[in-house]
Amino acid sequence: MTARDDRLVAWGDELVKLHDGFRRDLTELRRSASLGPGLREHCLTFCEALHAHHAGEDEVLFPHLDGLHPELAEVLARLRSEHQTVARILARIRSLTETGDRAATGAELDRLAGELEAHLDYEEEQLVPLLNQMIDMPEDL
Repeated sequence: MTARDDRLVAWGDELVKLHDGFRRDLTELRRSASLGPGLREHCLTFCEALHAHHAGEDEVLFPHLDGLHPELAEVLARLRSEHQTVARILARIRSLTETGDRAATGAELDRLAGELEAHLDYEEEQLVPLLNQMIDMPEDL
């Protein structure tokens, strides 16, 4: 396999690795919601990282894909909508960590887990095969 071939499979595989990190972090965050100290800081760090990831997709990756693959219009519209849903849940979690209400925070983390897992699964199903075929990606990614 040449270096060029390695690059061809990297984009989709890297997305899956990043998503797997979010899955692990959310599992740990849900566990820590019932355990005690550090919940707020852990939540804020996770929320910011996930928000930055989705912003990068919305502002850089999806417009790039829009230009190259107009047939993805419905897929990308759904993913953008799901990003908004996740953002609303993240805002609620941030707010709840301020109150110290661990039960409500835990319930929102559970809700986030359901929404996020479905979103990540769909995104991977729809985009990973395509991304693994792409050579050029935007510089901002």
